[in-house]
Order: sequence, then C-alpha cells, then structure tokens
Amino acid sequence: MAPRSSPWCSSSFRAEICSTPDFRFLIVRIPTVEDMSDTEGLSIAIYSDPGRTSMFLRRILGHPDQSWAQGASITHHEALIPLRSDATLDLDEALAWAQKDEAELTIIVTEIPRMAKRRPKTLELHFADRLGVISLPSLGPAAIHRSLCRELARAVKALTHDSVEEAEHPPEKAAAQGQNLIGRVQGGFGSRVMDQQGRETVYITPREPFPGRLWMTLGMVAANEPLRSLRKLSKMFSAAAATGAFGIFFTTIWEMATFLPSWRLGAVTVAAVVVLVLWLIVSNRLWDRSHTVGGKREAFMYNASTLTSLAVSVGLLYLGLFTAILGAGLLLIDPEFMTETIGEEASFANYADIAWLSASMGTVAGAIGSNFDDDADLRNLTQGSRELQRYPS
Repeated sequence: MAPRSSPWCSSSFRAEICSTPDFRFLIVRIPTVEDMSDTEGLSIAIYSDPGRTSMFLRRILGHPDQSWAQGASITHHEALIPLRSDATLDLDEALAWAQKDEAELTIIVTEIPRMAKRRPKTLELHFADRLGVISLPSLGPAAIHRSLCRELARAVKALTHDSVEEAEHPPEKAAAQGQNLIGRVQGGFGSRVMDQQGRETVYITPREPFPGRLWMTLGMVAANEPLRSLRKLSKMFSAAAATGAFGIFFTTIWEMATFLPSWRLGAVTVAAVVVLVLWLIVSNRLWDRSHTVGGKREAFMYNASTLTSLAVSVGLLYLGLFTAILGAGLLLIDPEFMTETIGEEASFANYADIAWLSASMGTVAGAIGSNFDDDADLRNLTQGSRELQRYPS
C-alpha cells in the first residue's frame, strides 16, 4: 500500500492518502508547536460516511489551521457506518476499526440524523470509549464547514480531558474570538448538554426541541442535494417541454392565459408541482415508513425532507421550463398577431402568462408518466434510501 501526497499539502502540515480494498483513508500529520498542546502526540481516528460528509472532512483536514488538534496524528477513513436492526448506528463496529488503527480517540461523522426522543443530537460523547459521534444533518443547511470544525474541536477537547465541562465551553481560541459555541450550535439556537447514561455518555442538543428538529430537517434536505437530483430529471424536462411548446402555437392557450387571473395561474402551478412530486415519490417508492427509520417522529422528518427536496428539484425544473417557453414565445409570436388574437394590446405580461400556463400544462400532461433518468442512482436519492444500504445483508 503506497501512500501518495495529497493535492493540498502545504508547508505547515503533511497529508497522505492511502487505500485498502475496503476503503480509502487520509493520514494527516500535524507539526508540533512551541507550546505543547493537550493533544500533543495523540492518535485520533475519524470515520466519516462517503460522499458529501467526507468532502467536508477532507476540506477541514486540508486546512492549515489545525488548532483543535495540534501535534496530533489524525487518520481519516471514508467508510459507511453500518446500522443495527433497530436503526441505530453500530458503534461497536467503529470501535473495532479504531482498535485496529490503535487510535486513542475516535470521532464518527455521519449523515444519519440522530435523536434522543424529541431532541436532535448534534454531538454524542462516550467517555468510557473515548468516542464522539457528530450528526451532520443536525448542523443545518448553512455554514456547515464552520459548525463541523466547532463540533470537532468540542469533541476532541472534551474527550481529551475526559470532562463534560469541556463540552459546555468553547475552546480558548474560539472564546478569544468572541464565538460562544454553546450558544451558537444550531443556527443561532441555544444548546445544552444532556445526560444519556449518567455522566459516562452525554449529548449536545438544542435548548428547544422544535427549532432544532426543523434545523435538522433542513440539514437532511441539504444532504439530499436537490440540485444534483435536478440533473437526473432531464428526460422529464424533455417530455414537459415538448408538451408545453404547444402553448406557443395554439391561440386557444393564449386566450385562456389572458383571461385567467393570476391567482388561478398560481394555483395551477402549485397543483402541477405537487402532482409531479407525488408521482415521483409513489412511482419510486420513496416514502419512508416508521418501522424502517426508527419511529413515527423520525419518519415524519425523513418524509418532510424528501418532499422538500423533490419540491425544490421540481420547482427549479418548472422555472427552467417557464423560462424556455417564454424565450421561445418572445422569439416566435409576433406582437401584432397576438394583439389581433387576444383582442388587446400585447405586452410582456401576456407572453409571461402564456409561458406560465404552458409550463403548467407541460408539467402535468408531459412529465406525468416520465421518471428519473435511467442512469439515476435512486439508492442515494433520499435519506431513507441511503440508510437502507447500511443494514447487514
């Protein structure tokens, strides 16, 4: 197994990427500093889910500022953290990996939303095993890089000192910069440390459950990457465009679009998007049931994130369809001919109304019956479908 230099090595640290038949892993060696830190010589193993989660980890480990683990030897593995039959993470498996790596401290970063009844878990600390678990969706849809850095620093400091109190206070550098970590964990929502098994296992959670669950659900939407799903709808866009184009050539559509009020056109748009989203969910069996994701509360969050993700993708597809039809209409329909047909002076608003109605017609009549592109990987489309791959076969 021959290591190769990372493309983002710098003079301040050294990184190497190695691989085995099972997974790739990154070894980062951080130089010592004059003032010996608490993590000096510490061996830290970080395991992260492949894809987007590991992308954030690689960016953090590739950054020159490693103040949260000065002098430590960090090994980063990309590996799918398995699930037990009760839909919980198999932490014993990760600890077995850490034992093979001879790690003194273990951090897991997963895209699995982790809950304690009604409360989302941002960070879970197992002091007996020197193990920390960070849930990426709980960090929300924005400023994920900064939030993940913060939770890594919190986990390393707390586990190094074997102290719950270290989890309740920001690292010195962040405190000096005026960043109150305990008050800014969940998109600005306050947070608290909760006991899970006495003081041996604790977790960080938002101070109020509802904003935290909403923030986590939005984080799940971000993990579904709706913009990437949009690229898998090209076949559906083609079918909708072919049908919607008839609105440019049929004067009956012009007359209907002119006389329909805006609220009716808006209602037709909403109905078209909703119908298409439901079609995609039903035809691809994307609806999650409570027994597969851990409970009714979890199923609600999973399905809400699926609905929102697909609504964003379909909404953007509709916007693209509207823009294409509007452009074609402006190019092909002569204003004088439109004026004669609709019985009033043609304006840009008339062109927009025609494109509006035509896009809705194309979405319903053209796209229903179509589906994702043939090469789309439906297993990675939603949170629930990705988790099904984690169960033992």
